[in-house]
Amino acid sequence: MRYTAEILPYHDYPLEVAIRELAGLGFTEVNLWSSAAPLAHHVTPGDDPSAIRAVLDRYGVRPCGLTMYGKTQDEMLERIEFARDLGIDTVIFDCEANYPDFVAKFLPTLVEAAARNGVRIAVENHLTVPFNADFESGHGEEQRWDEGVDTLAQIKRLVRDIDHPNLGICLAPPHLWVMQEGISEAIMWLAERRKLFYYYIWDIDRAYRHGVDGLNFGAGEQQLPRVGGTLDHAVPLGTLARVGYSGPASLKCHGTGGWPLHHITDELAKADAYVRSCLPR
Repeated sequence: MRYTAEILPYHDYPLEVAIRELAGLGFTEVNLWSSAAPLAHHVTPGDDPSAIRAVLDRYGVRPCGLTMYGKTQDEMLERIEFARDLGIDTVIFDCEANYPDFVAKFLPTLVEAAARNGVRIAVENHLTVPFNADFESGHGEEQRWDEGVDTLAQIKRLVRDIDHPNLGICLAPPHLWVMQEGISEAIMWLAERRKLFYYYIWDIDRAYRHGVDGLNFGAGEQQLPRVGGTLDHAVPLGTLARVGYSGPASLKCHGTGGWPLHHITDELAKADAYVRSCLPR
């Protein structure tokens, strides 16, 4: 696997500052975000791809993905082409509509565009709580869709309903944990079908209240992998190694809004040390 990082925790800081900090931690691959606020939106269609690549080159970093949550279908089509222009091979988003509409109306056009542009789509398994700007406060449980892509059964259904080589899954452990699913089981099922395109190294607050907290997975410190955290990350990372996964395994957390720059980097450094201790040798 390739151990990578999300630019997401630095959503309050400019692109170059974020890349500089992550490169200083030793990361050579970073997933860029082009999502709706308050999520990270360091890059966006209309930006000069050569200027973005120049920043990355300055710090010896290459982009391993482009995440685009909270966008319309047309905005995602623009970002698929933008990913191509940046030399990015994978875009990431979640189930952006109730499942029947997602597979019938929203996703097929994007899969076709991705195939034309040599880009893969990795759909994140995600609670069926619609995105809103206040998601970190835990609101939205009452607005859940009837169906989405959150359980392993629903992941299986998606890759059956749209069986295309450019469509796979971005596996998010906290969402599986909320749904009481086995992370390693999901890894193995997807890997044997070549449908595991992306993996988040991401934890969740043990105090999460099922059916109440929605997308509020806790403070950033509680979402970062750590000794004594909710998940033992050595187990899924070992599973990734055993199945021969060669894609990104990316350090991630939300919950850093308003943090000073040094606090973000310090917390990521602690999480990074823990993750490296879990990586198979």
